[in-house]
Amino acid sequence: MLFDSHPDSAQFLVPELFRVEVIAGLARRGEPPELMDAVDALVRGPRFCTWPLDQELLGEAVRVARIARLRAYDAVYVALALARGEPILTLDAEVVSRSHTSFPDLRVFGAI
Repeated sequence: MLFDSHPDSAQFLVPELFRVEVIAGLARRGEPPELMDAVDALVRGPRFCTWPLDQELLGEAVRVARIARLRAYDAVYVALALARGEPILTLDAEVVSRSHTSFPDLRVFGAI
């Protein structure tokens, strides 16, 4: 898992929608409330630094979606990485491939 492959002191920059996306994914899979509560506490913790979903980030996400043909939420993550000059970490092969092809200077870590 990408999370476990980084030192405990490393922070992850994520858009504000990250918490909702993580919990919604667990809920859709039918995970128990106790697990969702534990994961919710983890993603609200100091390891995750949230970035506001403001007009500037939304505009960049629209540009990314058009160029890389990504889903809306994936475009937000890529836009944040591009705007902040940070790498993107993902296990989504489509995001890895399309981001690498469309934005060759973006550092992309994940599975292909």
